[in-house]
Amino acid sequence: MIALIGFVSRLVGDVGRFVDIFANDLILGAGDPLSAVLVVVGQLLIVASVAVLGYVAVGALLGEIGVKLPSLGGRGRSE
Repeated sequence: MIALIGFVSRLVGDVGRFVDIFANDLILGAGDPLSAVLVVVGQLLIVASVAVLGYVAVGALLGEIGVKLPSLGGRGRSE
């Protein structure tokens, strides 16, 4: 249990450290705006893919109890 608490506390602490490294070293310190743009575009792609997967997973769970969500691609079942 102590190892789990230590892992979670280090993970939360490292998020703040990562934000500091991202802001100071990549955006402000690199002098290369293309690096920052590539990182931001990569993060947007990851967030979009996770959001779509979450929508599909929640839709599947809600579909089991009878709630229908609209289809993203317009290719739903032809029932």
